[in-house]
Amino acid sequence: MPRKSQVTHFPDTKISETFLRFAEPLLVGLGPDATEYQMEETLKVAFTVWNAVVYEAANGETRFLDMLRESMAPRPELAEPIEQMIARKRNLFGDDHRVVGQFKLTRKDGEVRLWAEARDPRPSN
Repeated sequence: MPRKSQVTHFPDTKISETFLRFAEPLLVGLGPDATEYQMEETLKVAFTVWNAVVYEAANGETRFLDMLRESMAPRPELAEPIEQMIARKRNLFGDDHRVVGQFKLTRKDGEVRLWAEARDPRPSN
């Protein structure tokens, strides 16, 4: 079982920027004609993976990763991409212990933008 992190790390970068970089392989796979709905659904997958890995790293909680992996059982073709995203979070963004809270896609000047909030993964006492 992973050990609980002694220190949670919150970078100075905006969580929306970091989260988009993390989700990029999934979003690129959608292609240039992706709808906002497709992008939002894809970001929900990235959100689930990101937060599950953060809770494991910051709090030693594996139940979210376990539930994610169990949910892939009926769809084995999704297991490999999910495992790749788990590894991506650990390897490239492992020092970022912010949980992604709410997020929203918006359009501004014809461009789709992401707003996201960062939350502390530690339980409040």
